[in-house]
Amino acid sequence: MIIFVLILVAIICSGLTVANKNEFYSDYCSPKNTNTVNAIFSILIFLSHAVTYVDLNGTFDAPYFTLRKFLGQLVVITYLFFSGYGIMESIKKKGTSYVKQMPVNRFFKLWYHFAIVIVLYTIVSVGILGKEYTLSHYLLSYTGYTTLGNSNWYMFVTFAMYIIVILSFLVFKKSKVLAVVAVWALSIVFVIWEQYMELPVQYYNTVRCFPAGMMFSLVKPYIDKILMKNDIFWFSGFTLSVAGFAYFSQNRNDSQIHYGLFILFALAVIVVGMMKINVKSSVLDWFGQHIFSFFILQRIPMLLARHLGYARNGIIFILITFFGTLFLSVIFDAAMDKLDSIVFKKRKKIKA
Repeated sequence: MIIFVLILVAIICSGLTVANKNEFYSDYCSPKNTNTVNAIFSILIFLSHAVTYVDLNGTFDAPYFTLRKFLGQLVVITYLFFSGYGIMESIKKKGTSYVKQMPVNRFFKLWYHFAIVIVLYTIVSVGILGKEYTLSHYLLSYTGYTTLGNSNWYMFVTFAMYIIVILSFLVFKKSKVLAVVAVWALSIVFVIWEQYMELPVQYYNTVRCFPAGMMFSLVKPYIDKILMKNDIFWFSGFTLSVAGFAYFSQNRNDSQIHYGLFILFALAVIVVGMMKINVKSSVLDWFGQHIFSFFILQRIPMLLARHLGYARNGIIFILITFFGTLFLSVIFDAAMDKLDSIVFKKRKKIKA
């Protein structure tokens, strides 16, 4: 398994560039760059999911499982962080009008794509694998609260955060700071509710990354002004981030506060690092353009491959499911682009 990680590292290193002395990448948080970072983690997420379907105990498997255990939920934190950051940047540019459009342009668009994915999983889980679900379980799967074999908790959290953002910014129209504070507060309430409902820990232990991304959008100009002054300031900030990450990685499971600081320092290492280090890769660019489909569809090939008996060979299983997911992602995104053009075109005509 570690071989696949080394291939990913080689891809990253082949496109890695470092800014010149006392120079920085001012566009380090552009959609292209954040998609590249998310693409790296999307491949790690794929590997993390894939190994749950096979029994691996080879010589080169142990190092990977050590890495997987250490990373844990870190592989998803940039998804939530950059999502919150991107929404805040759009609100700063477009104001309340953007927030009013979010129920359709953000929430509904994501939900109906996800609903189509649930239909696909229904065909696989119920139609092919013969699984049986209660009606309530099936209906709740469309919210991400339950699963039909698909990755669901991330979607459940994302839907909840969209609702929280919309409510917060419609109430506090005149103050972006108060609106973000409201997002933080409601996120905490949401986490408490999830804990009360005894949902698995992955449902709530990274939720704070979303409002953190929104907060970063507000303070980014000030942070850039300090850390991008020269290499000494940047190196000091990066060193402190690494030190904080290393320290809290040792006691991250002691409490929710420790785990929260562990995550925030991990984000700081990534974000501050992006100021000086950039990765250009056509391979990662492709994954960045198919983030959602590659993430949400990957368990379909995994379920089918295990059903057909390919899980007996870990390497074959990973190769089949990896390329199977690539194929599904291309087909799905092409279909969604076509459907979006029809759905949103009709909506514009009705609105007109």
